[in-house]
Amino acid sequence: MMLPRNAPAAEVQQQRALAPGEFYFVYNPDAPDVRAGIVHACPCGCGQLGALFFRGHGRGRSVWDVTGQWPMVTLSPSIGIKPKDAEGRYHWHGYLRAGMFEEC
Repeated sequence: MMLPRNAPAAEVQQQRALAPGEFYFVYNPDAPDVRAGIVHACPCGCGQLGALFFRGHGRGRSVWDVTGQWPMVTLSPSIGIKPKDAEGRYHWHGYLRAGMFEEC
């Protein structure tokens, strides 16, 4: 049985290679001081990046609701990361709860 691949959420200030669970904010291009979402590293450690947009900033993409204060937030709904080739099941599927990416 494979153990869940979890990681704490940790903000970084600059765009660089991210460790599992690290993220940086992306901002609304029309309001540069408004956080529109995050780019995060896959919690499993594979190095793949994902983008999560906050409600009101998805521009036709999926959006997440944010509860709490960063980095100890909870996002809903669940987060699914597909393989780089975008085929097959999710590579990682879980939640960001109370600042921890938790695989289900």
